[in-house]
Amino acid sequence: MRKLLGVIIAVLVVVAIAGYLLTRQQTEEETKAVSGYSVKDTEIEAVEEAVSMIKPHLPKPDYVILFSTVEDKALGRKGYNPETVLKEVNRLLPNTKVYGGTSQQGILTKDGYYQGDNAALAMLAVSSPRITFGVAGVNVNDYASAKEAGKAAIQNAIKDAGKEGEYPQLILMTGSIGNEEEMLAGIEDVIGWGIPVIGGSAGDNSIFSGIYREFANDKTYFNGVSLTAIFTDLKIGYAYEAGFDLKKEKGTITKAEGRVIYEINNRPAGEVLNEWCSGCLSEKIKTGGSTMPETLFLSLAKVIKTESGTYYLSVAVLGVNAEDKSLNTFANVMTGDEILLMEGDWRIYVEKAKTVSKKAMSSKGISKGEALFGIYTSCAGIRTGTPEQERPKIVSAVSEEVGKEVPFIGPFTFGEEGPLGLVNHHGNFINSLILFSEKK
Repeated sequence: MRKLLGVIIAVLVVVAIAGYLLTRQQTEEETKAVSGYSVKDTEIEAVEEAVSMIKPHLPKPDYVILFSTVEDKALGRKGYNPETVLKEVNRLLPNTKVYGGTSQQGILTKDGYYQGDNAALAMLAVSSPRITFGVAGVNVNDYASAKEAGKAAIQNAIKDAGKEGEYPQLILMTGSIGNEEEMLAGIEDVIGWGIPVIGGSAGDNSIFSGIYREFANDKTYFNGVSLTAIFTDLKIGYAYEAGFDLKKEKGTITKAEGRVIYEINNRPAGEVLNEWCSGCLSEKIKTGGSTMPETLFLSLAKVIKTESGTYYLSVAVLGVNAEDKSLNTFANVMTGDEILLMEGDWRIYVEKAKTVSKKAMSSKGISKGEALFGIYTSCAGIRTGTPEQERPKIVSAVSEEVGKEVPFIGPFTFGEEGPLGLVNHHGNFINSLILFSEKK
């Protein structure tokens, strides 16, 4: 009897130990995210360094968000070759889904702001039994329209996730300048309204360089779109907010088409904006041309009225046409749009990093230090307008709110996408933050 009792006790001990180990293994297999970065001179060295920061913690990540600066021979600016970067990432992290694109001259992670003397890249690697990622990219030129390209991209991303017939909880988007609204329309043709599509257009060293790239698994695209369809039961907090403050000046667009405002309040748009900004465009109205840097700290805000409230979508002004004093913008406008002036400075940019972090956390009741990982998207204009020595404060602002140990990645983009109410929009000079947290 004693022997039998001893055997039973031994079995119970083994079962208890096995249960403990199984529970521990399951805990260890919960969602993990790790960031890596580099400012090494060559693509191979940079990718190896960034991956070396990830592999000790995540040897085989499910998914990687990748952003890098890009070489610009025309401007004489050093950077990385996007195709070489992506090839190396796929070599060192095989069977890992990859999403992202190029960023304008710098990258953010929780560890700092990285620009480097020559180039910079960063990755955020994620492994989770509670998230299914579907990644896909397309070239707009392969389709009849950008809308059709957006439709195909989201269908392919959902298929890549093995979730055909289901709707994702969130979509990450890295698009290309000039096509964003049409791409969003194509995406929403498939998923409907109410699912957030958040991200930004791939950046490079100059708005007009045309050397940006989008990344999707083992392919790079120019004039394309890369999407990640995310299926999860985790909490997802997010916020999408312009980087300026509203001013009292307001009006109605009385003539517009695409990305050109011809008239505001039945007057030439350039003249009206010049009055609103106290003559800041006086010379450009005479000569025409780019309005940067004059409009680096001001924009027009489209008033978006919805059942859930009134929102303000920031639209950047890029130039003046001397012939008719019309304004070129960086997002679509329509006749009848109500607009206001938005204005600020680099200090407001940094402050907005704090407020957008607070709003992302409060949107789903996420406490400081609770988030598993995040994606912070910031307009390239915000980076350009912030003095170089002050740019690390953007990282500090986010980390102080969400928690210094929460890993995140942040590109600088040429226009940003996100939801206002139930509908996704494309705007400019915008910060957004997505945070993933345990479901309670």
